[in-house]
Amino acid sequence: MVEYSLGKKIRYLPQVFFLILIILILFLSAHYTGFTRKYCGADTSCFEERVASCNPSEVYTSRDNNIYYYKMIPTLTGGCSVKIKFERAQEGTLQEHISLLEGKSMTCKVPRKHLGEINIIEMEQMMPYCTGPLKESLYELVIKRMYELVVSNLGEIAEQAEKAMKV
Repeated sequence: MVEYSLGKKIRYLPQVFFLILIILILFLSAHYTGFTRKYCGADTSCFEERVASCNPSEVYTSRDNNIYYYKMIPTLTGGCSVKIKFERAQEGTLQEHISLLEGKSMTCKVPRKHLGEINIIEMEQMMPYCTGPLKESLYELVIKRMYELVVSNLGEIAEQAEKAMKV
């Protein structure tokens, strides 16, 4: 019968601990860098399921015939980071709007507690959490459209103001 001494067992303990630590670091790195993310294609329900638990995933969506790319990555701070990129505008869109939006992206930092309350795919619900060129371009487009609306209705507004002044 062979006896193992306590000294021999302890001698291998740091190596085993170091190996376990390396495996843990590799797993966490793969998870938090998005290396293990799931590609959902155009299946938004697949993406929404994974978003609920802040699992890395990506999806292409179409809204009003515009193509958007969403990529979810968990953060070390306990939140979730969502990158939204405007891939392609619908056919027939003005060139000015295409150059304003296409290829632009924004990053949204969403706390995990809000994931169940908002729909990640709905741009209006995501805007408070986002920063980046796409958000700025979307707001610029909204301002341009409001300005065009006011200018096109300026005659009616002036008429109403005149009527109000005569009374």
